[in-house]
Amino acid sequence: MKQIFKFVAVAGLFLSATGCVNNEQKKNEENQAPAKVEAVDLGLTSGTKWASCNVGADTPESYGDYFAWGETTSKEVYSDTTYTYYIVPDSAAADSSAKKVWKNIGVDIAGTEYDAATAVMGDEWKMPTEAQCKELVDECEWSWTESNGVNGYKVVGKNGNSIFLPTSGVRGAADVVKNDMIGGFWSSTLCEAAETSGDFAMAVYFFSESRAVEKGGRWMGRSVRAVAK
Repeated sequence: MKQIFKFVAVAGLFLSATGCVNNEQKKNEENQAPAKVEAVDLGLTSGTKWASCNVGADTPESYGDYFAWGETTSKEVYSDTTYTYYIVPDSAAADSSAKKVWKNIGVDIAGTEYDAATAVMGDEWKMPTEAQCKELVDECEWSWTESNGVNGYKVVGKNGNSIFLPTSGVRGAADVVKNDMIGGFWSSTLCEAAETSGDFAMAVYFFSESRAVEKGGRWMGRSVRAVAK
């Protein structure tokens, strides 16, 4: 029960955190996968191969670029009003208590024009679906560790191959980063729960004691870890 409470608390931080990356981590790559990125076979049931680095990164420990869900370029401020697919209400009729309205770009954006992995790394890559993210969480052994001074998880597949997932944190409107504590990355899948009204997409969240696939505000800046098509 204590561990569940801790996960909910930290996941809440990840949902609402506002942040920007430090200058060393913030960079844009050309629209192709860096030569060092590999498609790693983890022996998963689906046969999915995961990229060895985040989108926009050239080492496993680098955070890479941050994206709002469905956007394919990084930016300075992540909020509902800077989100490309937020429908701004008529200012005369705006009501802060009213539900926000979002442009419908699909329930699964993998491989589409809204896929950051495909846009940045090329047609051989795409964002993982919710099902692929759950498979990664459920079928692999996750060990909290440090790699070249960066906290994160070593994720080992049934065949012994592994990838490293850094604690890249989350970006928002303020000049704060929640890295070294929490990490995660977007899936390509919209959260379809009726009560969310399209506010959220599914993402992998993790910290030192837990990991899960949960919903997250689609306007927030998060990492993307690609899978091979």
